Amino acid sequence: MSFDEAFKSVLISSNVKLSLKLNHLVIKKDESETKLFLKDINLIILESHQINLNSALLNALVKHKIILLTCDESHQINGIFTPFLGHFLSAKIAKEQMAVSVQRKAILWQKIIKNKIKNQAYVLKFSKHQKQSEELLEFSKRVLLGDSKNVEANAAALYFKTLFGKNFYREELCFVNSALNYGYAVIRACIIRSVCISGLLTWQGIKHDNIYNNFNLCDDLIEVFRPWVDLCVLALLKNKQDDNEFITKENKRMLIENLQSKVKIDGKIYPLNRAINHYTQNFKNALLDNQELMLVEFDD
Repeated sequence: MSFDEAFKSVLISSNVKLSLKLNHLVIKKDESETKLFLKDINLIILESHQINLNSALLNALVKHKIILLTCDESHQINGIFTPFLGHFLSAKIAKEQMAVSVQRKAILWQKIIKNKIKNQAYVLKFSKHQKQSEELLEFSKRVLLGDSKNVEANAAALYFKTLFGKNFYREELCFVNSALNYGYAVIRACIIRSVCISGLLTWQGIKHDNIYNNFNLCDDLIEVFRPWVDLCVLALLKNKQDDNEFITKENKRMLIENLQSKVKIDGKIYPLNRAINHYTQNFKNALLDNQELMLVEFDD
């Protein structure tokens, strides 16, 4: 089984002991015990601060390329543990990546932003905002090399206010932003894992260039996948019964299960977590070998 086939996502929110036994993750609480085959696990989220685990388990998680996420006091994802030596030609790939021209990066960023805005347009169309959806499609046609005119920001302003209300803004402490941040963090973790395995440098972005960010490239690649989180959060918002600004355990479960949403790449349908792996490999070929960067689309 390859890393691409791992499918289980595990959220642990109570006081348990985690250990390794015969290639299984063992979750023990009091007298009860659960075993999960490591090759089936895609990611683990540790929400409780009273979880115990040992270095033998951490080593096994690295070997099986399993993502481990930690959470802060407010239960938002704040850290990631993932293998960083994932490809036997990492040094060769890194040198080729460092040598990629500015023009090639600008071309790929243009394609990524066009793709992102088209996916945002789909979300608006799906949520019955036909007029604004068509406006976003027009925005996508105006994206230049490197998005030099910053069309992405203008599209985002229209998109979020249409989707979540005219008074919505991304920095606000509210249910929508809590859910978006959680969902994006889950997707970002999967991208980090996939980029590490590809041999590409996680910090060497084609657009993002923050010297304090170890995952600039991952923050480039996540853009085309964000609308899947947005659509999931919209569904959570519609079913919300109270005014609580915090997301519930059930909300988190839905945001994690969003990794099984359908994604179309080159005419083929994949669950989101596998689509990330295919897209990362395709991006690597587009970056280093000038191959065509494929579109990431919703399955109509």
